[in-house]
Amino acid sequence: IFIVLQNLKDQYNDKKGIYYEYPTSIPNGKQVKTDDLLLFCYSKRHALSIGLGDKRIYGISKIKNIDILDRNDKKMALASYAWYKNIGPYKFTEIGGDPRLNIQHSLNKIKDKDSINILSRIIGDI
Repeated sequence: IFIVLQNLKDQYNDKKGIYYEYPTSIPNGKQVKTDDLLLFCYSKRHALSIGLGDKRIYGISKIKNIDILDRNDKKMALASYAWYKNIGPYKFTEIGGDPRLNIQHSLNKIKDKDSINILSRIIGDI
């Protein structure tokens, strides 16, 4: 599982529930593969601005395919979903803590043991 920061309005052409767009040059940008799960998280500031407080985890998807595009001389990945589910929203404390290895990165690989713990806590929503 990868946890991704995705706000409702950002500089990318994301479509909530349909696809996630990101530069391949960001940390972990080339590690995401077909069939990976993405766990979606709002930034702290964005969650506060839309009235969610600390409830930042809001969706999960399975990647169906990844297309690489050139946009403004930048390589972008467009990850389309096999499925997407709204969940929660959850606080990090409700899924066992913040699993991100580097909170500065918008795309973080979650350790396998943490992935199992998170999935067991949200399975009712999936």
